[in-house]
Amino acid sequence: MLKLIALPFQVLRLFFRLSGVKGGLLFGLGVVVGLLVAPQTGPELRARLQSRLPGSGITPSDEDLGL
Repeated sequence: MLKLIALPFQVLRLFFRLSGVKGGLLFGLGVVVGLLVAPQTGPELRARLQSRLPGSGITPSDEDLGL
């Protein structure tokens, strides 16, 4: 059970070992930028993307978009 919990940390440690400091910093920078740029939550994004699909005929309400 403990090995299963530690698996993500072992994978991350292996990634940093293989990619070096530069790769680790780029990975961390990507995560930070992704969190800062994310404009909306998952359900809001899915509703907006579905409304933009051609022929879907679905228009999200203000409640779906959080407005």
